[in-house]
Amino acid sequence: MEEIFDIYTRDGKHLGTKEKTVCHSSNPGFYHKPVWIWIINDNNEILVQKRAATKKKSPNKWDMPSAGHVVAGETVLEGAIRETFEELGVETIESDYKFMFEYIKDSSFELAQVYLVKKNISNFKLQEDEVSEVKWLSFDEFKKLIYSDEFAPHDMEYKDLVVKMFEDYLRG
Repeated sequence: MEEIFDIYTRDGKHLGTKEKTVCHSSNPGFYHKPVWIWIINDNNEILVQKRAATKKKSPNKWDMPSAGHVVAGETVLEGAIRETFEELGVETIESDYKFMFEYIKDSSFELAQVYLVKKNISNFKLQEDEVSEVKWLSFDEFKKLIYSDEFAPHDMEYKDLVVKMFEDYLRG
């Protein structure tokens, strides 16, 4: 059965629900909310995941450690917790997540909710059809990777915001 998403105006007003294929059409005329999760540990290392070779978008590219769509009727945090468990096998709770910013991606009609999780994780159970590997990087290694061709293509504005988010976080 196809996933159903809550849909919104660009300024976040809830409009109802639509099927994933409609939301992902070329010009649906409304937005949906994915959740994009970044994870950092006590050593200030940033977690990244390598997308599975079978992924339609950006196979074998490094990306944020967890991301996915919020399904209809689910809160953004419920979606974040579910996606982090599905993709990484890591259990989290709402208080683990700190909302950082909303990134409006007009080209794909997304109101991405960006969160930061500070958690020491050593055991992963990767969802093989989504994730092929994960690794922890220093901030300098991360900064080099996110701007490279090895990283999934994201808008430069988004990449800059993520780098600034980590710079601000590391400054305390």
